[in-house]
Amino acid sequence: MNSTQDPDGLLELILDRCIQICGVESGSLMLIDEKSAVLDVVTSRGMNQQILRETRLKIGQGITGMAASTGRAKLVNDISKDPDYIQVKEEIKSELVAPMIVEDGIIGVISLDSNRLNAFSAEMLEIVSVLANQAAQIFKNLQTIRSLEQRTKIQTTLIEISKLVTSTLDLNEIFEGIMVTMEKSLRLEKGSIVLHNKEEGVLRIVAASGLSQEEMDKGSYQSGEGITGKVFETGEAMIIESVANHPAFLNRVGYLSHFKHDPHNVSLLCSPILSDQNIIGVVNAFIIQNKHTDLKSYLDFLQVVASIISQSIKIQSLVEEAKKEISRENIQLKRELKNKYKFGSLIGKATSMEKMFEKIQLVADSRASVLITGESGTGKEMIANAIHYNSSRSENPFIKINCAAIPENLLESELFGHKKGSFTGAVSDKKGKFEMADTGSIFLDEIGEMDLNLQSKLLRVLQEREIEAVGSVKAKKVDVRIIAATNAELEQLVAEKKFRADLFYRLNVVKINTPPLRERTEDIPLLINHFLEKYAKDNNKIIKGISREASKLLLKYRWPGNVRELENVIERAVVLAQEELLSEEDFSDIVEHFEEHHETHPEIQSASTEPLSSSEPLDLASGRLTPSQLDNLDGRAMEIVVNEVESRLIQYAMKKFRYTKTRVAKFLGINRNTLDKKIKELNIEY
Repeated sequence: MNSTQDPDGLLELILDRCIQICGVESGSLMLIDEKSAVLDVVTSRGMNQQILRETRLKIGQGITGMAASTGRAKLVNDISKDPDYIQVKEEIKSELVAPMIVEDGIIGVISLDSNRLNAFSAEMLEIVSVLANQAAQIFKNLQTIRSLEQRTKIQTTLIEISKLVTSTLDLNEIFEGIMVTMEKSLRLEKGSIVLHNKEEGVLRIVAASGLSQEEMDKGSYQSGEGITGKVFETGEAMIIESVANHPAFLNRVGYLSHFKHDPHNVSLLCSPILSDQNIIGVVNAFIIQNKHTDLKSYLDFLQVVASIISQSIKIQSLVEEAKKEISRENIQLKRELKNKYKFGSLIGKATSMEKMFEKIQLVADSRASVLITGESGTGKEMIANAIHYNSSRSENPFIKINCAAIPENLLESELFGHKKGSFTGAVSDKKGKFEMADTGSIFLDEIGEMDLNLQSKLLRVLQEREIEAVGSVKAKKVDVRIIAATNAELEQLVAEKKFRADLFYRLNVVKINTPPLRERTEDIPLLINHFLEKYAKDNNKIIKGISREASKLLLKYRWPGNVRELENVIERAVVLAQEELLSEEDFSDIVEHFEEHHETHPEIQSASTEPLSSSEPLDLASGRLTPSQLDNLDGRAMEIVVNEVESRLIQYAMKKFRYTKTRVAKFLGINRNTLDKKIKELNIEY
């Protein structure tokens, strides 16, 4: 009994040994079917199989059924004298029955029959009983081992399916892989994944094992139709122990013709596929059933597979939605970029700006290299953006790189890429900026800072339209438009042999110079309003504008940092503002600049003295007035003289402090409101 791992073979061996020990002609071994409370004949000797199938003893019925019910062995040497005996075979005269007991549970019965009276002894009964119990224990252990093996296979299969699901986002690959894995690992005969098609309102097979495409095309079901439709309709998993005998099985795709075994032994397992409480399909599998197949464990496995399929569909849906969202955002971003860098959004009405806009429009759609020059902060990168996004390359990459921000020894690799192992730290191949910008544009900022050796390689790109990665011996063709920018005087660098003349002329096909802000002061109010609106929105503030005095202050400033400096000044003022109207107090840095400039370069001019109803001007500076002047002031002497003094004093202070009223009022020792009132009364222009 310890020599076999086959439960069926063990039962055969037990019965043969019992018949041999007792020297009888026939016998049978029966196991209890707990579901139907009957004894199923597993194996027999010398018995009519048809009679055994037709005579299924219930638990408690006959001496065999009584043994299965009570757990007590029984010896009957003359069956005619036992009222409980049920005749199965006419020639039987004696019978011995021993229950198979393990862990206080009865799992079956061994029944031995003889054609002779008094064929059994008490010793035989004892031996068969002991043998039956030992066999029951071994049989139970073998069942447990088989169950564990089945569960181990199921777990291994689930791990394989999980790996498959995480290796791809292609649903067709996932579905087909699941069916192949189930068939190979668990020896499930056939199976299919059926999903509900919302547009058609039907269930269709999307993946199957062992079916041709023609057979799969036949797999179409309405909700509630057949076993598949029923599972979809109810959302309840099902076990069909004998699919051939089930009235709801349609066999629409011809499953039964594929089974070599008796189709009556084929079971069907079906599980609904759920997604957020909605039923979206059904997964099913066929299995050849033997006496010890644990269909419930297989159904549990199939329900886990259904959950994995559901998650795969959900992930795919999320990925597709994310792709659509990214696509929408990409389209929107491109539209915003185009709108942002369209010519109408480049702010400026000065003549120099209008000429620059006209040149941008002419050059945008060409392949010509463009060199953008100008002081720092004049908007060279914005001009480059406008050129690219208004060209035919606007849908293609636009790569930017600051040549001054990357060390010389790394800039070549950054521009042209490198091969693995070409230098220390090159652990893998890397694409350069030029390769990334293929079919688009590349913006090389601060081109004047580029190393001379690297300039020669850039020249090759312009001449040959090809690049060579660091460590590579093979050149690669690229189609890239170059837009370069610098705040340096390249002509001077060429004269000093710090910049290659041939590269300069290649880059300088079209030159666009960005004028400094001090040369287009008429654009300052436009820029102020633009930045006020932008940063008020960014900082969730309500800013109605700036005062007249603050506006004059900003107009008089020279702006050495150009538009970038103006933008920073406006942003800082908006962030720190406590009022809805910005005043000169919100631009303290500009005020301090004027004060420092005045202390270093005092330029105080005396206001001219205008005549007051007399041909002779008042000489208040000397403190002397002529008699004729005094006579003309009759009745108004105090008013006119005081007003004249106040007017000159205020004008002096206004010029001294660059028309910053806060400082003027502080200097005069009056408050701001009083100063405004005096300026209005004295009709002082500034």
